[in-house]
Order: sequence, then structure tokens, then C-alpha cells
Amino acid sequence: MLLFSLPISCGRKRAPVPPGTLRPERIKDLSYKITSQGVILTWSVPVRNHDGSPLSYVKEFRLYKAQVPIDGGCLECPPNYGEPITIKLASKPEPGRKIHYEDTTLEPGYYYIYQVRTVKGLLNISDFSNKVYFAWHSPPDAPRSLTAEVSEKGVRLSWLPPEKFQDGTPIRSPMRYAILRKFDDEKDWTRLRGTTEKTSWFNKIRRTYRYVEYKVIPIFSFHGTEIEGMASAPILVRAKGFGFLGAPKIAKVEKKTDGIHVLWQRLKRYDISGYNVYRKNPSRIIFKLNNYPVRSTTFIDKTLLKKGVYRYFVTAVDDSYPPNESPPSKMIAIEID
Repeated sequence: MLLFSLPISCGRKRAPVPPGTLRPERIKDLSYKITSQGVILTWSVPVRNHDGSPLSYVKEFRLYKAQVPIDGGCLECPPNYGEPITIKLASKPEPGRKIHYEDTTLEPGYYYIYQVRTVKGLLNISDFSNKVYFAWHSPPDAPRSLTAEVSEKGVRLSWLPPEKFQDGTPIRSPMRYAILRKFDDEKDWTRLRGTTEKTSWFNKIRRTYRYVEYKVIPIFSFHGTEIEGMASAPILVRAKGFGFLGAPKIAKVEKKTDGIHVLWQRLKRYDISGYNVYRKNPSRIIFKLNNYPVRSTTFIDKTLLKKGVYRYFVTAVDDSYPPNESPPSKMIAIEID
């Protein structure tokens, strides 16, 4: 005999949930990366339903693809999607999880349009994702023979353009180039602002005696699509910066009613961003008194000081990143009684 209990009901029934009400939320971050073999499509696995409630299960994704001829095709017309490509998941979605799908069935001379939908169940299918489209072409090879010329004002890069695309066909069209940079204390590459059609680039940099790496990426413009090629081999250089910073000359230190006034002479260099002021206590402990570089040539130490002899000195700071700091000025002592 099976024993079970029935829930106690007050006689009122809940309204039935219409099919599709708990469909997954729409994917909004579909993106693409063109490769030598085709394209890699990427999107985030949704974790919520359309109504904001948690999404407990994803059966699969349906990837829709349309092919439009570059010559004579209508890119603005509604996409003529064929049968969708099914990508199985069959699991509970995890926050931050990404799906990557590589399509290697692309041909030159066509635009390609993609959208994706999430399938939770038979009647619970999400709305179409954002739409991505591009004109496909094999990316260019890497630039050749990257060199660097270092001066006190920065680094001048020079390189040779790539000779062919990654499918082996020769390049006869002009390229644009993007520059990547990484300092020796950084983990990630930074893409510098702007691009150039020239095969040289001057990076104005003032980081004295620090190592820095560069890479160059070619960009091929093909019917409105920016196709990035392979990055050049990196080159490591030692940036000189503006060279030695001289110490500022401290003028005087005097006690007034509002604190200890420290005065010094301004360094005659256009790259000076300010000055740091230091105090050496009778205990020989040195304190930096300002949080940010002082742009003027005076500073008031308003600290309530105990009896003893205190010494003050100043350093100059330039506008490098990170800043270079000069040697200290001569110390001037003042006695607090």
C-alpha cells in the first residue's frame, strides 16, 4: 500500500502559467572573432528567466546563420535563416560561463549574420539574441621585422607590412595598425589609443629606465568589417625617459603661528608635476607630509610637534607614469621648544 498525503487547499486555484512565460532571458552579448579558418562566436549562458526568476536548466542553444552575397545581396532585409545549429548543454547554468562555437564553413564574398536562442524545454525558448554580422575574409599575417629606436622623449617603432593573408593570398591593399604595450610590472597588454596607416609609431613615454614591450596588429578593412590579423613578435626595449632629475633647492624653514612653513625654489623643467615634502623627526623616522604632489613651492606643516629638532627636505616629481622622483634637497633643521 502506498501512503501519501495531499496538500490542504482552501479551494482557490492558481492561474495556470501560459507556455513560454518562464522562457530564458534573451542573450545580449553575442560576439565574434574572425580567424583564418572561419569565425569563433561567443556568448554568455543566461542564468535567469525572462521574468527575472532563476533559470534552473538549459537544454541547448540554437544558432541561426544567414549567408548574404556581398555583391547584389540585401544586408538590411530580414535574414533568411536555414535550419539552426544545435549546441547541447543539458545542465544547470553557471554564472560567468561562456559558450564558444567555431564555424569553419565560411566563404569569401559573403556577409554572414548570426543570432542565438536558448532552449529550456519544448515550449520555453528565449527570444532571439542580439544580431552580429560581418563580411568574411581571411585575416592578414603578422607584421614583419618590428624594431624600436629609444630616445629620451619616447620610443619609435618601425615594421614591415605583412605580405600575405593567412590563406596564402598576397596582400595588395593598404592596412591599418594597432599598437599593444606592456610594462615590466604589468600582466596584461594595453591597446594604445588610435591606429595608423603608416609602418611606424612614436610612443611618447617618460618612464625612466624601465623595460617595456610592444606588439603590432594589422587591421584589414573589408566591406565595413575590421579584420584583425596576427600580432607581430613582441619587442622588448628599455625606455630612457627624460633622464636625471636634479634635486630642488630648499630656501628656508620657519615656525609661524599656523605651523612650520617650508619654502623651496622651483625647478625649471616643463615635465615637473609637483614636489614631495618630508620631515625627519628627532627619532630619525621620516614622514612624507603630502598625499599628492605639491604644485606650489611652499608647504605648511600643521602637525602639533613635541620638543626637539626636526629636519625638512623636498623632492621633485615628474609627470611620468609612474612618476620619477628626484634626489632629496639639502635638509634644513628647526628646533621646537
